[in-house]
Amino acid sequence: SFAWWDWERWEKEIDWMALQGINLPLAFTGQEAIWQKVFQRYNISKSDLDDFFGGPAFLAWSRMANMHGWGGPLPQSWLDDQLALQKKILSRMYAFGMFPVLPAFSGNIPAALRSKFPSAKVTHLGNC
Repeated sequence: SFAWWDWERWEKEIDWMALQGINLPLAFTGQEAIWQKVFQRYNISKSDLDDFFGGPAFLAWSRMANMHGWGGPLPQSWLDDQLALQKKILSRMYAFGMFPVLPAFSGNIPAALRSKFPSAKVTHLGNC
């Protein structure tokens, strides 16, 4: 799983992608650190975010809104390290002329956000 890769492993992968002519790679690493900053602007607590973000082994499912908080919480050091790693990943991809595909808002929100916007229409899909 990519969640466990360090810079050395990512560097090899990016080099391989460049050699294969891949120019539109997915670059999802570190997105939880960005979401943390966004949701904190709406006064979502660390505790609420701990319940929202899945642990590293379950990030793929957490990012697709299939489950929340499973295998978590994510330590702040992990969030910070993943964001720093993503910056290195993007730099390397750009150096090879790639156009990284970054995650956008998928509509997946922490449950606590509903209390901040009580009139918002939020649909709970449940866990798959």
